[in-house]
Amino acid sequence: MLNRGKLVGFLCTLDIECIPYVSWKNNHELQHSICGESDIDIYIPHEYRSLFLNLAVQKGWLCVENPVARYPWITHLYTHDDTMKWFHLHVYFKVITGESWLKEYQLPLERLLIDNRTRSEMDGVWILNSQAQAYLFAIRHLLKGGSIISRLLYRKEILSYRNEWVSCDTNLNSIRNYGPIKLNTYISGSGLTSTEISMPRLFTALRLRLSVIPFLRISPWSLPVRRINSLFQRILNRFLFRRKKIIPTGGLVIAISGVDGAGKSTMLNEAHKFFSGFLTVKRYNLGRPQGKILEAVRKGFNRKQQVNKDSFTQANNSITPLKKSVSVTVLALLRLRKARKAVSDAKRGYLVLVDRWPTNELNKMDGPSIVTGPGSGKLQQFCASVEHWAYSRMPLVDVCFFLELPLEVALERNRLRVKEGKETDEEIVARFNQNQHNSPLSCKIVTFDNGGEFSVNLKQLLAMIWNEVVSH
Repeated sequence: MLNRGKLVGFLCTLDIECIPYVSWKNNHELQHSICGESDIDIYIPHEYRSLFLNLAVQKGWLCVENPVARYPWITHLYTHDDTMKWFHLHVYFKVITGESWLKEYQLPLERLLIDNRTRSEMDGVWILNSQAQAYLFAIRHLLKGGSIISRLLYRKEILSYRNEWVSCDTNLNSIRNYGPIKLNTYISGSGLTSTEISMPRLFTALRLRLSVIPFLRISPWSLPVRRINSLFQRILNRFLFRRKKIIPTGGLVIAISGVDGAGKSTMLNEAHKFFSGFLTVKRYNLGRPQGKILEAVRKGFNRKQQVNKDSFTQANNSITPLKKSVSVTVLALLRLRKARKAVSDAKRGYLVLVDRWPTNELNKMDGPSIVTGPGSGKLQQFCASVEHWAYSRMPLVDVCFFLELPLEVALERNRLRVKEGKETDEEIVARFNQNQHNSPLSCKIVTFDNGGEFSVNLKQLLAMIWNEVVSH
């Protein structure tokens, strides 16, 4: 049975709150849209914009935007249901349409959309009646055929648009003398019949575009430049930046920390997979921010300390050897650099997921570890001051989920891990006792019991992360 609860339930809430809406295009795919298999395009009058957006956030929807296709009065909203399936609302607060890449027109059709809506038979969702749907389609069809680039794009998708047109099931004569933009003189050259669709004649499309110039939202002389600029932006994004949707009000940094064997990497892998379906997600590791090559160099430089198992149980006030002082100082600077990069990415609207986050507690996991004393040389003291400076400048992560679990579970998970240089049971016990009360530098710390069934824990953690993203 198809899952229609989440999206249809929200649209019913709009009715209850007296917020008018209508699904105004692509209604031939409505059943797929309300099942989360594609987006649904709805129009809401602009005077209800604030009321609608506030309600959407209360109901767990996140507002995002396309970084290479920003248009006024249009927004994207996402949410998920209990099965972790995504739902996508593409919301128009004014009738913005035109070429696929520019949407250069703001047409005076708002009243027509609301006055000609009807309930869909299967789900009761407000959709346009057949006559209005055909009329809107004909206008969009002609506008998309008015430039060379737009015609090339439209030609590639003409079969999909054919399905939408056929679903209108309307005689062309029914849209003559209909609506505020009369199409009488354009129908013969539109390429539309009652059952078929082809590219409109270029001259016919240009005549319609000229007739609606008063509704252009941008200068007509800038259109050629904007087309080329949009093309380059999309090429750069596809092959270089590879950005998906971003959070226009600014993203956030979420860290997952915890003792060894707590499941940090596994949870991060799943979270990255889940959210990157539509969001631009960056992922960092602040436990080892230097990457594999530098980590190998650092391990080689600090080899004696790495292979000395007693180093995990030595007294916290033991003076730190010079080689280790240099190594952890470099590590602190790399962590600071990576943490600042994570915060910078969040300011650009990205969701940043981080494996562990530093603390400023001495001899705690991911924190400062240089101890000096009377026998320390000047270089060791200098390293200690640099390390202290680095951790004192470390930015706060927005939210840190600290995974907790029993020691026995951590040991068992570590034995099952496939990892180069895996810790021994003795090392896991020492680190567990030392770091179970670790306090990362965070605006908010959420403790999470990760000792139960993985699938249940994963679903719960993803839901909690989503709540933090939406509330942020």
